[in-house]
Amino acid sequence: MKPSKGRSSGAAPLFGLIFLASGILPMLAAFDIGPLGREDINGPPWLGFAAGGSFLAAGLAVMTGPRAPVLNGLLAVLALAGLAAVGNWVAFGVGERACSGSISLSWAGGAGDLTGLACRIPFGFGALVTNAFLCWMIVSVLQKVLGGPQRLARLLKAAEWLILASLAPILLVLLVVILVSGAAGALKARWTTGAWPRNEAFIARQKVQGLLRGFGQKPPGDST
Repeated sequence: MKPSKGRSSGAAPLFGLIFLASGILPMLAAFDIGPLGREDINGPPWLGFAAGGSFLAAGLAVMTGPRAPVLNGLLAVLALAGLAAVGNWVAFGVGERACSGSISLSWAGGAGDLTGLACRIPFGFGALVTNAFLCWMIVSVLQKVLGGPQRLARLLKAAEWLILASLAPILLVLLVVILVSGAAGALKARWTTGAWPRNEAFIARQKVQGLLRGFGQKPPGDST
């Protein structure tokens, strides 16, 4: 176990340095310093600073690790705050929006060019999810700073419900996909075999339970 722990702890600084290097350039670009300039930022200069700051904070959080949980939490809050700032500006800020994408949408301006709502909607969804996680992280850090008081338990639970609400569209789509896939499979079985598919395992289990009750024995897992 010790060698594995050593490898993981040795990899953390490397990943942290990668994040740091990825964040420094856009932060310097906000001040027109380095190989990148303000013209390379697709938005106001502070956008590059916020995006780069997210990587910088994430790198420091990785390098800090669990040894300092409060500091690690604060760095995670800063990283999420930077991402939230970028997502909120793209989704809800004033002015025109143009994003590059790999999906071809004729009503959105063609492949690789998303404008208007086609650009704002995905960033808006991401911003709402990031905002929810940011709220949860802030409450979690406050709870650690204050020693985990019970009075923040309800606030933490509210933040968890906020995360669930922000993820509701994805969960709803997944539910619809599962239901449609199941219905399509059932229709295909009906079309090819002439009979609706049956849950043979459930039917067999019900038969076994019926036989056991007939012999006066309690079926496994039956508490009645």
